[in-house]
This record gives sequence, structure tokens and C-alpha cells, in this order.
Amino acid sequence: MKQVLYGFGVAALLVLIGWQWQKNSSTKVENVTVTGPKPAEKVAYVTFDDGPSEITPGILDTLKKYDAKATFFLIGEEITEEREEIVKREIEEGHSVGVHTYCHKKEEMYCNKEYFWNDFEKCKTRIEEVIGKPVSLHRFPWGSNNGYVCPLVDDLMEELQKKKITSFDWNVSGEDSVAVGVPMASIYQNVKKDLDKYDNPIILLHDSNTMKNTAAVLPEILEMIKEKGYRFDTLTSREGYVFPKSWR
Repeated sequence: MKQVLYGFGVAALLVLIGWQWQKNSSTKVENVTVTGPKPAEKVAYVTFDDGPSEITPGILDTLKKYDAKATFFLIGEEITEEREEIVKREIEEGHSVGVHTYCHKKEEMYCNKEYFWNDFEKCKTRIEEVIGKPVSLHRFPWGSNNGYVCPLVDDLMEELQKKKITSFDWNVSGEDSVAVGVPMASIYQNVKKDLDKYDNPIILLHDSNTMKNTAAVLPEILEMIKEKGYRFDTLTSREGYVFPKSWR
């Protein structure tokens, strides 16, 4: 009797398995699209040091033509009454401005911390007088790892953070200020050779009076950046960046 029941159970189990297989094989399976993580957005941060100057309006014209936003680190002494409108235009057209220095004389501003802060506050106050709002961006002249500021930079950075000031160095440079009259082709190639290394490059250029070649080659630089898939933005939308301590 047990053998009969056992045989009946096995047969029933086989029937059930066959029915379940038929059910599954006839069930419609929807196509599922699996997406991986989106690639990082490529944003280029074009920056100009040492203005405003006579060539700055032309640079602003070019930026407007290419719908490119930039950040200008200003020298307080260069913000003369005649150039106030240039600084106002930078803000009106969607660019950002930051403190660079008032005097741009390393033997003065990097003499000690007191001299640095006097220079910083003088420049910051001058900019804010013109634009009518607080300034929150800063760049050390010659970068945060130059030999003059290195003994002071850790303390200065800590105090800048307390003041809610974000400091920026750069990771791509046009090398347009290494000499007077750097050729346009050299400026262009200097930007191009390092640009692809970064999804969010900070590009250093200058807009002081002697930088006519920078202004002239800027359309080609902006075109090249756009062709590589970057969009433009100001540094107000980016976290701070300074050179690694190991570089000092």
C-alpha cells in the first residue's frame, strides 16, 4: 500500500512540475533597460586675474558672444573711477568677481599676516563699494604655494574659511603672463594640453593691459572648450580648490 501511495505522489509531483514549466514558458517577459551611472558633467571655469583693464571690455564681448561665464579676480588699485563700469558690467552679465590683491606687490602683501589682511580687506572693500554686495571668492597672487606665502598660507586659509571666503588656485594655465607678448598659439596650446585631464578644469588667464594676445585668442579657446563638451560656469558654483600641500 505504501508503494502505491508513493508512486501516486511522484506522478502528481511530475504533473505539477510540468504545469508550472508550461505556465512560466508562456508568461510574457517585458524588456528592461538597465542604465548605469551618468558620466560626470563637464564644466569649465574660465578665470581672469589682474583686471580690470582696457582690454577687459573686449574680453566681456567675447564671453557674451559664446555665452560663456567667467570669474574675474581683481586688483584693487586697477579699479579706478573710470573702470568701475567695467566691474559693474562683469556682474550684470552673469560673471563673478573675487579678491586678488590691492597692490599685487609680493614684498608688501606677503611680508606678514597683518600686511596680507590689510591688503585683502582694502581690495575687498573697494570691490564691494562698486558692486554693492559681499565678495566671497579669493585667489592668492602667484598661487597658494609661492615661496612668499608658504610660511603663512595655512593660517591664512583657516582665517579665510572663518570669513566664509573660498580660495581658488587653478589646474589649467594659458601661461600668458610668464613674459610680455606670449604668442597666441602658445596660449592656446597651453590650455589645450591640460584641459582633457579634468572634468571641472579651472583655467587661468589674465586681463591686464599687456594681455592683448590673450584677448585675441580667447574666441579660439572658448570654441575649443565647447567642442570638447564642456559648459561654462563661475566659481561661485564650485567648491574651493588650492594646490596640494605636497607642492610647497
